[in-house]
Amino acid sequence: MKLYFEKIIFLILTLTIIGCSSDENDSKAFESSILIDDITFVPKEVTAFDASTSLEKRIDFILIKNINTSSDLDEMVFTINYPINATNASGTYLMNGYQGSGTYTKGDLSFNFYNGSILVDDLGNNKFNITFQNVKGNIGNGNPQIITITGSINGRFQTSN
Repeated sequence: MKLYFEKIIFLILTLTIIGCSSDENDSKAFESSILIDDITFVPKEVTAFDASTSLEKRIDFILIKNINTSSDLDEMVFTINYPINATNASGTYLMNGYQGSGTYTKGDLSFNFYNGSILVDDLGNNKFNITFQNVKGNIGNGNPQIITITGSINGRFQTSN
């Protein structure tokens, strides 16, 4: 009988540990199929934080691919502005500066978003499904170089400190 109870306790402890480690991994898990000019962009860190004010609701997203050195920077930062009376951030946002804006930085080049849209599905608890719908970026200052961002990223984003 004692051996039976020991097995049950062992089983309960094992399931508890597996359950906790699974929750821990799920909180950091995300999938990326983002392409920038047909080159895969898989970030190592994804952050989303509420930057709302009393006048607007806003979420800032930061997707960092290279986190080792600033000279090899490879990151995307974008913002969406959504209606003050909305219950969450779900919606399609034009990257025109009003509904959304952003930049993609690679090394010493920085591209400002100026066209396309981002579809956001806010699942709550800092989980998002985000789809880039032909988002265009350019350097400006007469430079003709343009990038196109497509694909999606899904999962739980970290929160900012």
